[in-house]
Amino acid sequence: MKRLVFLFLITFSFISKSEAQQFYRFKADVSIKDKLSNGTYRLTMGKVYYDKIYKKIVYKLIFPKNETMVVQDTTMYTLNDKNIITSASRTFLIPEFTAFHLALSGQLFDYGLKPKNNEKSLFKIGKIEKTSTGVLTTWIPSEDQYKKVFGNIQMQTVNKRLDAMIFYNTKGAVVSQQFFKKYVNVKGVEFPTEVTMISISEKGEKNIQLTTYKNVVIDQTNEDEIYRYKLPITRSAAIKK
Repeated sequence: MKRLVFLFLITFSFISKSEAQQFYRFKADVSIKDKLSNGTYRLTMGKVYYDKIYKKIVYKLIFPKNETMVVQDTTMYTLNDKNIITSASRTFLIPEFTAFHLALSGQLFDYGLKPKNNEKSLFKIGKIEKTSTGVLTTWIPSEDQYKKVFGNIQMQTVNKRLDAMIFYNTKGAVVSQQFFKKYVNVKGVEFPTEVTMISISEKGEKNIQLTTYKNVVIDQTNEDEIYRYKLPITRSAAIKK
């Protein structure tokens, strides 16, 4: 479902995985408001579940209709209220490199860009500046070969919390902005309950998405069947090969 692909769209398959696995489950009520470049609006509401062990993101949606969405590996599955898969598509929303995983791993403050355990990273710090509100860090591709593919990333932290990110293409144009606000601390996990993402096309068209989280639960011990969510074999005839 494309309206959810915007959620943390720019993810990094090259980010180092954390060795510290202190927390493993995240759950929250979620509300996603989209304002598209064509002037239309969309609202999605429900709950989101994530488990680091099973590496699945599960959305149990109640609006605009009852359905379940499961992100597993690089595929997003949509299931109806009869637990039948109605669509399956590739997605950039990689579970291990979302805010859920990074927050549980204690890496959200730098979005996992800082290399861990001397592992090689595609980005390195190019400049650090103090601002009136926090610290602005510019990350640049670590090698010339990467500069042909990736642009710079600017990251602002306030009180050691990730506050905003700006992503540039190789020509220096802004392609995405993300803002992380209204943090809560649940069992030691810092998580932003208000995330705004602005995606900018090559033509300058903007899609704006505001995601709000409430009732954050860390390391829930029940509802195992949702966190593990076993995908059914049955699929809608519309997507059968």
